Amino acid sequence: MKRILLLVCLLVLAGCAKQPVIANLNPFLGEQPPGIFRSGSTAVISGQDARKSAEIIVYHSDDPATRLANADAPPILISARLADGFRDQGLDIQPSSPVHLKFVINELEVQVSHQKMLYTANAKTHIAFTVESRGTVFTKVFKREANNDSATRPRLPELEKMLNDQLANILMQITQDEEIRALIARQ
Repeated sequence: MKRILLLVCLLVLAGCAKQPVIANLNPFLGEQPPGIFRSGSTAVISGQDARKSAEIIVYHSDDPATRLANADAPPILISARLADGFRDQGLDIQPSSPVHLKFVINELEVQVSHQKMLYTANAKTHIAFTVESRGTVFTKVFKREANNDSATRPRLPELEKMLNDQLANILMQITQDEEIRALIARQ
């Protein structure tokens, strides 16, 4: 009888455990080489979120589906990381600069589904990056996708890592792209 009562208590307490209500992306850009841009090189960075919804993580396996937004708006987070990376390379970020660095987030989400005895996490990131400098407009599209299957429901840190890795990879590519650097330097 005591075992049954203990089991019931554990199940009730486990059912009351709080689910996370917000995600916290924090992509690591890594070290940037100094001196890429000459003194006086400037740019302004702006971003737009073109996604249909603000959620970055959706557990379709829950009933009803659990939807988590990020603590910071993704355009603000990405702008800050890009500014840090380009600043480390010697670029001065100024709102009055004639060089405009713009990005559009078309997709940034992990969807978790549950089929048979398997959970599948599908992460997708799609960002278009544009440089406008001296009448030249150059756009490059960056897409990443990853899948992860597991027998247990994926934890939030695992899903955040999937998106953080994708974002970090895209941001590194943007800050290290020779065509983007050349257009920024053409002031």
